Amino acid sequence: MYKYQNIQGLLHEMLIEFLEHEQFPGLAVGIVKDNQVLFTGEYGTANILTSEPVVRGTLFHQASVSKTFVSTAIMQLVERSEVELDSPITQYLSYFEMADERYRNITIRQLMNHTSGMPDEEDYAWDRPEYDEQSLERYVKGISHHKLLSDPGEVFAYSNIGYEILGDVIAKVSGMRFEQYMKKNILEPTGMRSSSFLKQEVDAHLATPHVLGTSSGYGGCISDIFPYNRAHGPSSTLYTNVEDMCQFLLMHQNCGIAGNGHEILQSTSYNEMWKPHAKTGYGQENAQIGLGWFLGEYKGSRVISHTGWDTGFLSNLYVLPDEKISISVMTNCDYVWLESVSFPILDLLLGSNIHQIKRSIAHKVAAIAVSDGVDQAMAEYHRIMRMEQDKYYLMEYEFMRITEALTWSGDKEDAVRILTCASTIFPNNSSISSRSQELQGN
Repeated sequence: MYKYQNIQGLLHEMLIEFLEHEQFPGLAVGIVKDNQVLFTGEYGTANILTSEPVVRGTLFHQASVSKTFVSTAIMQLVERSEVELDSPITQYLSYFEMADERYRNITIRQLMNHTSGMPDEEDYAWDRPEYDEQSLERYVKGISHHKLLSDPGEVFAYSNIGYEILGDVIAKVSGMRFEQYMKKNILEPTGMRSSSFLKQEVDAHLATPHVLGTSSGYGGCISDIFPYNRAHGPSSTLYTNVEDMCQFLLMHQNCGIAGNGHEILQSTSYNEMWKPHAKTGYGQENAQIGLGWFLGEYKGSRVISHTGWDTGFLSNLYVLPDEKISISVMTNCDYVWLESVSFPILDLLLGSNIHQIKRSIAHKVAAIAVSDGVDQAMAEYHRIMRMEQDKYYLMEYEFMRITEALTWSGDKEDAVRILTCASTIFPNNSSISSRSQELQGN
């Protein structure tokens, strides 16, 4: 453990410098190594209008990282013989039905590993949230008009709807509200005493969500909506900080035993939870799905992970069980590539000799395209490639994310300028070219 102590100061300096140049409002990082909390750090602002800083107690919306908590809860119920992974959902929710008779064959396991055939949600109603205790059951009853995309158990298809159903199963089997079960059986015994799935419990400590805009210059602006709806609690609405999340990581790194000694899961549950169940097609780090966790490889190391993305927030959770390394990274904006922070931290922990977190060429070019035009933006791009290439990274995907964010916010003309730059930088990328033509044609 001693050799890792030297990276704490280096990482702190790297993160401070990174945030000075990048489009992150706020950022929080937690690291667990060898069953100890190695590092926690909070940076930037929780709200760009008030300049309120991100501090130790600042809570971030976790989006889909919440699903790893749901899978943990389901495995608890399996251990108590209150739920069977291969039993149909109708065994636990008598009112569950769909406009497709195949729904009767959907099992708990298939919902957990996204092979149920369930479609994904298209409207989370963040702008018209529900807060009452019946919202989750009402949502599950409300999907009865949906049809399945495929036979249950046939193919992987990510579905947030499936995790709302699992949350309702937790509530009905336990006889508690979903949020109550999670607090009593996972959050509190794990040592996550600042965390909650209920926004109204933690409102005073929440970071503000930021989206991308150009009305006051290129960069983050306060989102008009907060991504909360109690009906989507299981899939999305854990609120936590990196200190609490490190306790969750400690527990999983130690195969179910929390840092305070409480047994949250039996070690045998990991034989199912972290076992490959289906291929995802998501790339090397997320090549397969377990039960609520993605499984893959990062630079030769086995990695168990989940990411989250909702309006105004991003979160990453990575566990390298063989190296006993785990990290949590969270930010209060939705238009950056969060792996630009997460991967260098993993590299540092795995022994790479790095002294900086590289900056985004896409955001640099986009900001200049908005303020000074395409020609100036391209001039800066060529200057970076000649003189500072070692300080930056370049990703096609980021240009697409930026332009989609600006299109969504109504800044179409700026999105076109940025895509014009991207088309020049990546002349053979058909997705960028077609999207640019589509925006200019509408």
